[in-house]
Amino acid sequence: MRALIVLAHPEQQSFNAHLAEQTRQSWRAQGHDAAILDLYGEDFDPREGRWHYALSKDAERFDPMQAQRHHWDQQQLPADIARHVNLLLQADALVLHFPFWWFGAPAMLKGWMDRVFVYGGLYKSGMRHENGAMRGKRALLVSTAGSSMQACAPDGRDGDMRLMLWPLMNALHYIGFDVLEPHLIHGVRGGLAADTARQQDDRLARQVLEYQAKLAQWEEWPSVPFNRNEDFTDGQTLRPNAPVYSPFVRHREHA
Repeated sequence: MRALIVLAHPEQQSFNAHLAEQTRQSWRAQGHDAAILDLYGEDFDPREGRWHYALSKDAERFDPMQAQRHHWDQQQLPADIARHVNLLLQADALVLHFPFWWFGAPAMLKGWMDRVFVYGGLYKSGMRHENGAMRGKRALLVSTAGSSMQACAPDGRDGDMRLMLWPLMNALHYIGFDVLEPHLIHGVRGGLAADTARQQDDRLARQVLEYQAKLAQWEEWPSVPFNRNEDFTDGQTLRPNAPVYSPFVRHREHA
């Protein structure tokens, strides 16, 4: 088995970077291949734009989706995107490590998905959801928050962290991944007094061990449920008797 570990944190000595390295070591200890893709370390450009593409079909207007598809068809994707796409296609597992900033992932990670989930190559009509290019592969979000577990709960002051990560999970499902329940670590903070910092380090060290133990049982990690194609009447509208797995895709309330 081969794992691609994507790190989206600007500090090489961050807890997120430490977790990514623990993921790599855990996979290799089990006899698997594992590689870390450090987006900030590579100075990855998360902005999609005309300047990335050598071939232009329309000099007056830039259409990102059509540019991606055209360059995919011509096998002329930007070099970094072609390499990242190949890493994705070769991987059996994708693990995304990132901090929870402003109620979501850093712009770096979102931009990576904007550019690397190439239209025409990783998705298109008829190649989405359970029929996506990544079907048979598994993906996991590993995210840290400064707030406490209580604050990030459904009734917490900061809101439901798992729910706010659903759009990212849905994007992974959209290209075919079996998405696993996210692994969330709370109360990761800097600038603490010495005694408090030591207490946090001890707590986080225990949580790393718990995370490694879960990775060792990768095949047993529970998946996030999503509606399937047959749950929709015309490919777009949820059937009246279809199950509901998220507030983002639900039945309409009628007066």
